[in-house]
Amino acid sequence: MTIYQNISFEGAPGPEVFSDAMHRLFAVDLAIEQPEAASFKTQVSAYSGRKLRFAALRFSPHFTRSQQFVRPTRWLVTLQREGTAFVTQDGRSSAVHAGDMFLIDPSRPFSIRTDHIYTHSIYLEPDTLRRLMPEADSLTATAVPCQAGAARLFARFVDDLFGCANGLDEQEADHLADALAHTLGAALQATARTQEAAPSRIRAVHRQRVMEHLRDNLRDSTLDAGAIAASMGLSTRYLYDIFAGDGDPLMKRVWSLRLDQCRQDLASQALRSRSIGEIAYYWGFNDVAHFSRSFKQRFGMSPRDFRRQAEGAVLLPPARS
Repeated sequence: MTIYQNISFEGAPGPEVFSDAMHRLFAVDLAIEQPEAASFKTQVSAYSGRKLRFAALRFSPHFTRSQQFVRPTRWLVTLQREGTAFVTQDGRSSAVHAGDMFLIDPSRPFSIRTDHIYTHSIYLEPDTLRRLMPEADSLTATAVPCQAGAARLFARFVDDLFGCANGLDEQEADHLADALAHTLGAALQATARTQEAAPSRIRAVHRQRVMEHLRDNLRDSTLDAGAIAASMGLSTRYLYDIFAGDGDPLMKRVWSLRLDQCRQDLASQALRSRSIGEIAYYWGFNDVAHFSRSFKQRFGMSPRDFRRQAEGAVLLPPARS
């Protein structure tokens, strides 16, 4: 159901209530902090549809950071209309002034510090933008001027949404959400060319994202290159390419990470009652015999022998001096 409403938040519980509303309306997780002795105050005009979600926000000075939740989150695209925001993510920092915009991925650490501001913000599905522009991750926390070209067109597009929000039906709104993503991709291309973002830097960002995804999904026995690429918004060919020449192939990295976790569990006294098969299945292995062969090849002994050795090391009395 589409929601268009005006909301005010003020006073001591305001930041917490505001954060809850932002997740409910826009699927973004933000932690809001106020300067000491300052009163929290914001007014929000919010539109929340199936795909299209945007808001106009007038804010007192505040500090915003990631909640670091595991749940999915949309990307934040903000057009600065009044005031200045200082944004940071992935080692990049920018001062964003009125007439500029910036992009933030709330699922990764970031910070936004502002004075009194007024903004128009869009909340986009990340996979859509990544498919259109794989290097988008390398442009977060970057000030993008909106005075000319595709960036100016995108800014006007966003501003015009507020004039027609009450009259949109859901199908129209879905099409506009797709158009916004395409227009934003065009706007960011100019900034990417200006910065001459090095391919090695973009590949490094993607490798980092993929490794984080692998660690979070090791227990999924269906994890393969196709599933990983789809989750990252990348092609399978490009996924293999960014790991080429870095040592182990992609899926061998998955096996190595799983074997490391199994080794850790086999050495744990707290998990002595759990069978070797249970541990192997828990970490995504489908064949215990294959797991045992791989474990022995990696660590020089079978899982059973390793567990016995680990238990024996714990039971040995301390050496006398």
